[in-house]
Amino acid sequence: MSSDENQPLLIGAKNITIFYEPSVKKPPASPEVELCQPQVYKRRWWTLFVFSFCVFNQGLSWLIWKPLSDSLLVAYNWDLAQIGLAGTFTAIVFVVFSLPVMYVVESRGIRVGVLIASSSLVAAGIVWNCALYTEKLWLFLSGAAIIGIAPTVTAVMASLFSVTWFPVSQRTTATSISVMSLHLAFIIGYIAGPQISGSAVTVMDMMNKQNLTEEYMVELKSGLRNVGYFVTGITGFGLLLTIIYFPAAPPTPPSVCQTVKREDFWSGLKKLGRNSQYIIQITAFTLTNATVYAWLPLISVSFRVLGIDQLAASWLSMCATIVGTIALLLISISADHPYFKRKTKLILKVCAAASIVLLLLLACIQKKWIHIPDDGLLPVLYILVIGVNISALSIFPICSELACEYAYPVYEGLACTVFMMANGLVAGIFYALLLIPALAEDTTWMTWNCLLGSCFTLPLLFLLKDDYRRLDLDEHRNKQRVAS
Repeated sequence: MSSDENQPLLIGAKNITIFYEPSVKKPPASPEVELCQPQVYKRRWWTLFVFSFCVFNQGLSWLIWKPLSDSLLVAYNWDLAQIGLAGTFTAIVFVVFSLPVMYVVESRGIRVGVLIASSSLVAAGIVWNCALYTEKLWLFLSGAAIIGIAPTVTAVMASLFSVTWFPVSQRTTATSISVMSLHLAFIIGYIAGPQISGSAVTVMDMMNKQNLTEEYMVELKSGLRNVGYFVTGITGFGLLLTIIYFPAAPPTPPSVCQTVKREDFWSGLKKLGRNSQYIIQITAFTLTNATVYAWLPLISVSFRVLGIDQLAASWLSMCATIVGTIALLLISISADHPYFKRKTKLILKVCAAASIVLLLLLACIQKKWIHIPDDGLLPVLYILVIGVNISALSIFPICSELACEYAYPVYEGLACTVFMMANGLVAGIFYALLLIPALAEDTTWMTWNCLLGSCFTLPLLFLLKDDYRRLDLDEHRNKQRVAS
């Protein structure tokens, strides 16, 4: 970095000194200083690719085994409660390590955080390969626990990354590309797992798993090991990309709000605890998103009562995720448009209402309160699950950006960490419910749980106020520039 880049960039204001601080040096106190010019760099697209690839690997590693739940149950004679425990372990580690890892990221930079995430993904892949060879459940659960470290970076840093590298006009779009890579991981995971493993476990296989041939079992276990190799290989490549080139920040910030000194870690944490609008917003988002996020990969289990087998459920989840990813990009691009800049709450209210209607229909179909002929059942499920995916999961980028608006000037990474800790906690409780034998046997409760969350979300959204702090600052700076 040149000597010019080491100098603080200052903006004079009447009551506040605004500055960018790439080093530990403090700027001199001065009420009147020269106005800085934000800059953008072409290398931001490469860093976005590397970061998005890390997010992709985390999503793939988290999801890959869930569509293969029936295969794991048959191959290793584990039970559904134990598979659910893997998701709970991931969520627990995520919640416990989120704040310590974000403290490291705030102190050492984004690069260190991405290296931590990429390394943990490779470590989890290695542990899973050991588990599949030794057939030890505790090793499989250990891999699931290690995976919980990665989302402490990938799940919370999308907004932090975009505000660090991208200008205001591209901020939500950059966030959405990171989140889209997570959805792409889900799309590939739903199909890659069954295809690589060659697994075609049916409802009849589950009912007669004690009578399956030894040849079938050997082939099933071999396929699951191939999935382990695939996960380890692709996460290893992601770690290599991060090591090769991934800078922590650009020499000059891309927007005015990024030149404002943020609250320090502990002060910011206290402010978030006293910020009622921020708390309401993350609660509203979590009640819908976390439950649907945990439910969608397990619809082969949830829809078993309808006769939907593992492969059909994987295709259903994959198609829902594809359409949801397209919707996510369209919603995010629309949110960046000037007309929708301050209409985020309206979008969220419409999505919450749609989730309630769609989940209610799904729950009634599972309970056979609404009769659907067998030949029409799968198309109806496709329509409803795709709709739920769009209304509950495709809103993540705008919810993340809105949380940062309410939290500002608290560090974006910290705001999103607390945001996702709540999400992980609810998802962990969701998976832990599978430890209750009655709920592990009758899994229709999953859909009702998602419906209940959506019903609480909608009234909470009406309590939110219009408060766009980062946007106000950037628009004020643009008006000053035009006036000058």
